[in-house]
Amino acid sequence: MKRIFSIALVALVALFTACGNEEVIDNANFKLTSDNKMDVDANGESKVITYTIQKPVAGVSVETEVKSCPEAVKAITTPADGVILVEFDANTTSSTRIVIVHVSYGSESFDVVFSQKSGGSISGQFDEVFEGTYLNGYYYGEDYGEGADLYLLHISDKPMNNAGQLYSNATYYRVYVNAPLGNASVLPNGTYTFSATDTLQTYVIVGTYSKLYLTGTDDTNTKMFSYTDAKMIVGPEKVELELTIEGKRHKVTYNGSLECMDARENSGNNDDNGGDSGNNNNPTGGQDGEAKSTLTADRHVTFDGEHRAKWGYEGDYWKTGYSNYTVFIMNKSNGYVYGDTLQFDLITDNTSKDGDFDGKYTISNTPGKMVMMAGFTNNYAQAVGSWLLEYGSGSDMAGFANYAMLKSGTAEFIKNSDGTHTVKLNAYDCLGNNITCNWTGVIEKD
Repeated sequence: MKRIFSIALVALVALFTACGNEEVIDNANFKLTSDNKMDVDANGESKVITYTIQKPVAGVSVETEVKSCPEAVKAITTPADGVILVEFDANTTSSTRIVIVHVSYGSESFDVVFSQKSGGSISGQFDEVFEGTYLNGYYYGEDYGEGADLYLLHISDKPMNNAGQLYSNATYYRVYVNAPLGNASVLPNGTYTFSATDTLQTYVIVGTYSKLYLTGTDDTNTKMFSYTDAKMIVGPEKVELELTIEGKRHKVTYNGSLECMDARENSGNNDDNGGDSGNNNNPTGGQDGEAKSTLTADRHVTFDGEHRAKWGYEGDYWKTGYSNYTVFIMNKSNGYVYGDTLQFDLITDNTSKDGDFDGKYTISNTPGKMVMMAGFTNNYAQAVGSWLLEYGSGSDMAGFANYAMLKSGTAEFIKNSDGTHTVKLNAYDCLGNNITCNWTGVIEKD
């Protein structure tokens, strides 16, 4: 997966119980005549679904199925034609329950979604309770892996600006989730559970990229925290998120639209990945002026002791006819990322998929053979291309101390006889700071 990082600034578990996601279908013969979304009292009550059948078919009957939270439903009965009575038990948990009742008649069907309020008091159960005012989300479809739709959400007390950047002095809960395929920009209803590692399983919160951002007045005092556990309920225009950060329990809620911006590569809205919205098919979206740097002096980057070096094959990401590779080198200590990290975004002179990226590259904004793509921020405030990041010392949850996007210069990758690579970088950021590196080591396949 090509690594893209959000640039976070203006200047730059109580169990959930819900699952499933279906759309109401506008049938020709079998029609729902009551609401398709209903609220249910926490103490339990009965709700009525009504329907009509224009042309009854002999031998065909109306069927019901509870597709999520069956423990919430005491009974379903049909006291009269065109009427379904759903009786709910009391909700004694501290979480909202989302119940989806699927009703079918022959080949036609519809879903009714019930949202039952929490019955248990959350007082004293959470260290932090946060009610989000905004949900800014991006829908990536299968751009980052076949088999699941990717959504990137930010639940916050301040909005994101038009460039998708975070405002200062604000709280942003970032949630990176995989959902079932649906080619839809509205986040599907259901329960999402936590995975500490990358996965393409659906209804999953991917912990690797899900973070809490507490933005400060500038880049140096913004803090970033990883989740160690999380669950999220998504209902009709509602999100409830419970998570653990450094041993503390957080309760996050949001009420409102779940519409996400379509950020897929081929959607026409994402110019940085080869789309054309008046930029003459320039994959950078004409955003050369969006380079960022916080450096105040030249920087020589070293990777001594424990470190990680990986390469990943990205296909023909930049639409040049040649293979694209991402090479990523970072310092580590006791399992944590710290200090300087470099990303190299390389366009080769071949179509190999096996790590054939040796040679000398010129850093440029224009994709081409033997070009290392210069760094820039795309429409979604993500750092794309080649860049330097400096993490806070000792912990990958301390945020970025500094960063610089590489705008000019050269990078050379030399494969040695012992299987190692020598990497020589002589680059400049947009402020003219010289960023160099001369490192030898093993670069593993990611």
